[in-house]
Amino acid sequence: MKLRSLMVCLLIFPVTLLAAGPEKVATLDRDLWPYAIDTRAQFDKASNAEIQMQTRVISTTSLLTEADIKAFTGLKTVNVTGVKEWLARTQTRLLENHQHACGNGPKCARNWRELQQLSKGNLEHDLEARWKNWAQQSQKFHQRYLYEQVRLAALFPRITSEIERLSSQEVNGFELKDGDFLLTYDDGPSPHRTAPLIRALKKYDIHAFFFVLGESLDRIKPAADAYQDQCLASHGYQHQSHAKWPDWQQSLADTRAELAAYQPGPYWFRPPYGQRHQALLTDLQHHNETVMLWNIDSQDWNKKLSEQQVADRVITLMLLWRRGIILYHDIHSRAQNNLPMLNGLVTQSDRRWVDCRHF
Repeated sequence: MKLRSLMVCLLIFPVTLLAAGPEKVATLDRDLWPYAIDTRAQFDKASNAEIQMQTRVISTTSLLTEADIKAFTGLKTVNVTGVKEWLARTQTRLLENHQHACGNGPKCARNWRELQQLSKGNLEHDLEARWKNWAQQSQKFHQRYLYEQVRLAALFPRITSEIERLSSQEVNGFELKDGDFLLTYDDGPSPHRTAPLIRALKKYDIHAFFFVLGESLDRIKPAADAYQDQCLASHGYQHQSHAKWPDWQQSLADTRAELAAYQPGPYWFRPPYGQRHQALLTDLQHHNETVMLWNIDSQDWNKKLSEQQVADRVITLMLLWRRGIILYHDIHSRAQNNLPMLNGLVTQSDRRWVDCRHF
């Protein structure tokens, strides 16, 4: 069954702005979606729906001028060029993802303008009642998610983050093939949560990256085989912005020395908060290392979100982007508790977990 164009004349819900970001981050109750996502076809149907809704929200949000961007983000200083470049990349990705989701058939949009028209729709009067709750809440999700992304783009490169690469050698998840997902965990090790998480990963035959803090690794001293069949990587010695920390170079060296007791290098590096600078990239390059960012942020650390909301957010972004690097933290219980839901989605819908050992 082809996914019908989803059209509801809804208001775009305003986003409450705070100095440090939105009052609420984007999440969506997946139970509102009226179909089980248990086949590849159903994954594509749900994916196409989220893609069209994101397209609709972008198309109805004015981000053409500096004044528009300031009003939308609440920021006093914005990178107008950065936002426009992010929008252009996002439009290309949404179109490509839509074409994957609809199988490149005759009813697929061939360009951004056609995708915009498709997202507007013309069947409001014929919508089944069970679509309406999902459509209303999905629009709210994508409005909030657009705010998250545009805000990061407006701050970049004054404040670096995962929103954009500083070098072509960095990876952020969009390099993966359609349907491929990589699990990554930051801030460990945890004395109580890392080992059970690794056991759960082994149960599902998933091989993930653990971006550990050198200081925590030294203090906790896990068993030599604690990360067997998983991949260790660097998150720096302490959880500080390596774009601002004068001792960033020593942080990389000290963490590298701690990691060597467990797995051989070279090691991927994930900067805390995604913040880094060109000198850091040059230093990494001297050690045949580079940066791994992410494009699916679970927000599992966020106390305002329930465990289910975290999982629903990740699943919605997996449907939207159709590939990517997923960010969790193994110091939080949600990392393990969300795993059965994510694995169920991937295995039932014929998606794939990327093996960190062959990344």
